[in-house]
Amino acid sequence: MIIKALNTFSGVLDLSALERLQEFNPCEKYPFHLHIKTGDIVEADDKFYTLTSIQNALRLGYIQIGNLGNQNVSLIDPSYSGTTVSQTAGENLNIGDVVYYKNDGKVYKAKADSTGTMICIGIVTSNAIADQPVVLLVDGFIRNSSVFSFVVGGQASQPKAIVYVSETNAGKVTQDRSVTSGHIVQIIGYAVTNDILNFKPDYTYTEIA
Repeated sequence: MIIKALNTFSGVLDLSALERLQEFNPCEKYPFHLHIKTGDIVEADDKFYTLTSIQNALRLGYIQIGNLGNQNVSLIDPSYSGTTVSQTAGENLNIGDVVYYKNDGKVYKAKADSTGTMICIGIVTSNAIADQPVVLLVDGFIRNSSVFSFVVGGQASQPKAIVYVSETNAGKVTQDRSVTSGHIVQIIGYAVTNDILNFKPDYTYTEIA
């Protein structure tokens, strides 16, 4: 289930009205007290939550609820929605670059041909200059038709089902899974449309033998 705050809503809506159905949920992605701002999209596991008082927000047209499986995500081009963090750029970065965190405390363009330039922890939301702050999307949706040109598909049997860090172009993403010895395979999300990435990096990875 996805919950999206619409433009008719201003301010911050407390989604603590999502009532917990069981005391402990090991798969829970978000904390119980979650806030959503205008334009934000969040996921809630409806196996563990039920809607209560936010029915009023639905009735007033402040939020929208849908099924993530419908892949009905609407973002202006370019834009993003989700969880962000601020880091320091270790080099000049462009919107849509995927980055890794180095031991100097800065982020650099990730590249899947070496463990030294991995793992991907975020995607750049706007151009940044070296040694200056950069805002990274760490979980959410990002749309940019100038950067992305995806083949949409979700089956594991398909050759371009999901999105990985590129092994050939630093900072870029690919839908081609590496088969080269010594290279790194890290899933970072999947294509919702040809220009929208559901960015959700898996911090485990595979090194090709």
